[in-house]
Amino acid sequence: MPNDVGFIGLGHMGMFMVKNIAKAGYAVTVYDAKPETRDGASAISGIEVAASSADVAAQVPVLFTCLPTPESVEAVYTGDKGIAEGGSAGLITCDCSTMPPELSRSIAEAMEASGIHHMDAPIFGLPLQARDGEVFFPVSGDERHVKTLAPFLDAMGRGHQYVGESGTAGITKILQNGLGMAHAVLISEVLVTCERLGLDTDMFIELVKNVRGLGHSVYFERFAEVLVSGEKVQAPFLPPAAKDAGLAMDLAHGVDLPAPMLEESAAVYREAMERGWSKEEMLVVSRIARGRKLSDAS
Repeated sequence: MPNDVGFIGLGHMGMFMVKNIAKAGYAVTVYDAKPETRDGASAISGIEVAASSADVAAQVPVLFTCLPTPESVEAVYTGDKGIAEGGSAGLITCDCSTMPPELSRSIAEAMEASGIHHMDAPIFGLPLQARDGEVFFPVSGDERHVKTLAPFLDAMGRGHQYVGESGTAGITKILQNGLGMAHAVLISEVLVTCERLGLDTDMFIELVKNVRGLGHSVYFERFAEVLVSGEKVQAPFLPPAAKDAGLAMDLAHGVDLPAPMLEESAAVYREAMERGWSKEEMLVVSRIARGRKLSDAS
């Protein structure tokens, strides 16, 4: 096997993660569905571009994936020229995508039939944190394989934690993101209330940060100003945020919890997508609050 590790999916997070693996001195074989992305990766020292997902799987002992949708995950693992086709028994795969836990479990079962050991380690963090190696990974699957993944996880982020059987890491990521997505909606509504009351929103934001009370959070610290200004700050894009808000709501409904806060959060992100803002950052949810009036709902 010519290279140390493989990576499939070089999007907003994946490319940064691959660069950090290569920077740590590992030889990386990669693949992405977009030709222009493959061309960009080929220019990076320590990175070799393969012809397909199967080609990556055939060349490495450990393989990470970071993909945007359930359909893309299934295609890469079990589709034509996918990992199952190219990988040999003993290969360890690890999906860093944020996916429903049942998909992670079904992928693990499909890989097991080929003698491939599948793990999942979705990413806690933003693109800028991925760039700086500051993301964190919950890891689930067979705990025996965490030791093999650890050097690469350490190269990509600031730490990892084993959380349980296959699919568990995805649950923790979805619930954590559900908190974040709902928080963005709530902060937007509070700041629009400030605006309509005639308060100085900059003053209010500074006050919350200085008090560091119950209303303060990492999310508020980073994004409160831009929820007002609309400035682009390399926050997550709207489509994955909308996906995560919906997944969190689905998990609650799956245990017979109505979860009105998660339901409203998912509805806001869905409305933002329906308005055609899919190429915007998730912070555009503030526009939803700014455009609403109580009288319109009556």
